[in-house]
Amino acid sequence: MRRTLIVGLLAAVAGSSPAAQGARTWLFDDSSDVVTLQYGTPESDDVVVAVSCEANTRTVRINEFASSNSLTPGRTAKLRLTNGSASIEYNGQALANEMDGGVNLEVVAPADAKLFALLRAGPSLTIDVAGKQATVPLKAAAPHLAALEKACLTKR
Repeated sequence: MRRTLIVGLLAAVAGSSPAAQGARTWLFDDSSDVVTLQYGTPESDDVVVAVSCEANTRTVRINEFASSNSLTPGRTAKLRLTNGSASIEYNGQALANEMDGGVNLEVVAPADAKLFALLRAGPSLTIDVAGKQATVPLKAAAPHLAALEKACLTKR
């Protein structure tokens, strides 16, 4: 139930418009049991990627909203995150996005310090899903990484 709610909320804020893309930034929310850092446009439906952790689980959830045309809902696919020469790959589940008709990838994995090291490693993050790539700047994420890492790696 909670997973469905999280995915539904993230899908509800997914989307993209050219005007919104110019205002994208990293947004941090620790106001509930789910701590989330997402890259998108404030107060809009424009989200590129979201990383979240649920209290007491030591798992990380990564949702990407690049909508690769080669994803099929219900199937697995690889998510590759790259920053400079460092990269991490995860297996994810393709989910239909009812808001824009696309298919997005969701990863649920054990929280790992390697993810946070990657997010700190350089100026940008490249997100690759089934050959579709998006690159996001990381500078504005830096102030929030310690809090997200603590939430993801600490059993509360």
